Formats: sequence, C-alpha cells, structure tokens
Amino acid sequence: MSTKSPAPGERPRSLRPWFLVAAMVLLWLAGVQGTMSGCHTVSVLRQGSMPDETAAIEASKGAPDPVQGVLVLRDALEQRAQAVARRTTLPLGIGRAMLSMLLVTAAAMAIAGRPGSRSFALQAIGANAAFAVASYVLSGEVRAAWIDALARSGGSVELDGSGGAGASPIDLRSASFWYLYCRTALFVELSVLAVASAALLSRRTRAFTEAVARGEERLEREDEP
Repeated sequence: MSTKSPAPGERPRSLRPWFLVAAMVLLWLAGVQGTMSGCHTVSVLRQGSMPDETAAIEASKGAPDPVQGVLVLRDALEQRAQAVARRTTLPLGIGRAMLSMLLVTAAAMAIAGRPGSRSFALQAIGANAAFAVASYVLSGEVRAAWIDALARSGGSVELDGSGGAGASPIDLRSASFWYLYCRTALFVELSVLAVASAALLSRRTRAFTEAVARGEERLEREDEP
C-alpha cells in the first residue's frame, strides 16, 4: 500500500495497516493482563493475609491433578513471599496496574488513529518496558523466596500423565524450571512491546495517522460557519 496522501473523498482509515491492528490487539491484551495482575497483587496484599506453607502443601496434595496441585502450591507460596516483602511488592503492583492501563488506552487510540496517539503509545510502551525490567530486578528476592520454597517441597509430575516409558518428565518443582519460566515471561513481555513499537514507527502507520489528522482538520474547517 502506498504511503501517499489519500485522494479526495477517500476514507483516511482505509489506510490503516493490518499489522498495526494486530500489534495493537496484542498490546491491548498485554495491558489487560498486566492490569489484572497488578490489581490482584494489590488486592491480596491489602487483605493482609499470608498463606501458610504447610497448609499450602496439604492443599496441593488434595488437588485432582498433580500439575494443578503444583500450580496451587506455587500460587500460595508466591503470595506468601509477596506478603513478606509487602513494602516492595505493593508499590510494584500499583505501578503495574497503572502503567498497564496506559497500554490499554494507548492501543485503542492508535488503532483509531487519534491525533498524538503514536507519540502517546510509544511513551506508554517505553514506560512499561522500563518498569518491567525494574520490577524484575527489584522483585529478585521475592522470586527467589517462592521458587526456593517450591523446590524444597520436592516431587515431580509427568506432563502427559501417562507415566509410561515414553513419558516426558518435567520437574515442575525444580528451581531452574521456574527461574527459566520467569525469564521467559519477561522476554515475552518485552517482545510484545518491541513488536508494538515497530508497528507504530513504520511509515505506513505514520501515513495512516497523518491522513486521519488531515481528514479531521478538513471536517473541522467544513463545520466552521
């Protein structure tokens, strides 16, 4: 698609690139997930409850599925570690919720091609990327606490549940597995932000937003008495 100005009568939004829509949908989903995660953290910490490790282990043993049992234990131990380090995790939870809300707003504005949406979205993405890295670093002790507690509980599960000779055992209570999981989650989050930035910085996106801005200016002039 050409980046030249649309002909008179052409709808500016017909220039909207498909990859911009795809990238902004991903960004919107990331914003929703981050908002929910941050709000959940803040809600749990404001309740002031601290899960008991022994009770969490017993609860995991009563789960109908071994994988579900490990995940139940993991959630309880993570909440306990967050509660212990409340002075660190509460501000991080609030910050994640607020910055993620910016991503939701920025994605919607960019898809619509609102004036200034590219600049606003890029700033929101930059702020979230910096926060993601800072949050990962600052929560290092919290992450180590729940991962080490999970590893101490011992045990492993078979993901395919067969337990046969062809099974692929993955130790879901292995510290190395969960450290890799956390690093992968950070990589995925930063990758989504990078893809969204690339889409916003493309020439076709710039042409689209400029065409929308010119169209709105033309409508404003036509509406003037």
